[in-house]
Amino acid sequence: MRALTICLLSLVAATALGQSGVGVEVDDVTDNRVSAGMFSGSLELRVKLTGNNLDKATAARLLVKEAKDDRGTSLSDGKSQPDFFPREYNSGTLQLSVGQPARAASSVRIKGTVELLVPARDPNATVKVEKALAKLDAPFAHRTLKAAKITITPLSKAGYAELMKSRKLDDKKIEEIRARAKKENVPEAELEMMLGLAKAMEGLDDTPSEGAVILSAKEADFKRVYRVEILGKDGKPVNVTSRSTSTRGDDSIMILQPSEAPPEGAALELILVTDKSRVSFPFDLKVQLP
Repeated sequence: MRALTICLLSLVAATALGQSGVGVEVDDVTDNRVSAGMFSGSLELRVKLTGNNLDKATAARLLVKEAKDDRGTSLSDGKSQPDFFPREYNSGTLQLSVGQPARAASSVRIKGTVELLVPARDPNATVKVEKALAKLDAPFAHRTLKAAKITITPLSKAGYAELMKSRKLDDKKIEEIRARAKKENVPEAELEMMLGLAKAMEGLDDTPSEGAVILSAKEADFKRVYRVEILGKDGKPVNVTSRSTSTRGDDSIMILQPSEAPPEGAALELILVTDKSRVSFPFDLKVQLP
């Protein structure tokens, strides 16, 4: 394996300005070009946003539409959509990853969109579900969620156990996966590795701790939910020590573990990703490689 990893701190390769002055600056470059069988490297960038109105944004993300090195190698499928990342984390910087540049490449050009999440722009972006845990194993009946066609179900421990049982990889499911993989020309070695990983992940499905809030939804629905908070008696978010989301097929489970059991009649606050709450700006970066 040949690997080259060089970090260039405080490197400003380019700036992309939107109408309000929001821009993208490269802050750090990690160039890891690897040649080792089926494994390949990547180009990792840490970028920071600059400009006006950033203090109004709750979160941000970078959507890459096109990435090419100066040898013409395409480094992105243009389809990946990362989750929104909180603006208060990592001093507001974002991580951007594209494929491995050609060994002889000296620069990479990346085009895409910066998306800011500004819930204050849309009254329907913040949903408060009163007494959210009073009726478990039944979808929330909130009108805003229904209008948005988002279905989320709070689970009891019994409901969680039953769902976990239904997700187990039995012989029938494995045969269905093999048939689909064959149709999509997935290499046998890659398929076996995927099946092995899936089986290993099943062993990590522990029963949530006492007081945990367990939510079930389709993966597509959870992708439209930026954050879920458990509200205390004072109406403020309680301390959540861990958050996790696991996905099998189209179904996802979100587990919130608060530092203490939610108060009786606790409400949940959901921040939704809506068309009105998103603000987009194009960016165009040219990054010099080490």
